[in-house]
Amino acid sequence: DGAKDTLKDGGLINFQKRQKTADVIGEITKFQMQPYNLTKLVAIRNFIEDCLNNLDNAPDFWQLSLEREPREREDEKMARLLQESGFL
Repeated sequence: DGAKDTLKDGGLINFQKRQKTADVIGEITKFQMQPYNLTKLVAIRNFIEDCLNNLDNAPDFWQLSLEREPREREDEKMARLLQESGFL
């Protein structure tokens, strides 16, 4: 996420960020504890399987993604991480 791990003043821990993380994990845990009695719907299952089978004929979405938004070079990534951590 975009929130910093520490506050600007003296590098104190950003407890608000930690609290938000704990809240989200608590919500996930709560919903994982509930059993879900889902009924299998053959028509929906067949539809999904057909769509997945048709993906073999689809363009390479990973390659299209890289063309539209190239990956960050290693040196750019290192510079960004050093800057975010306060070393630069």
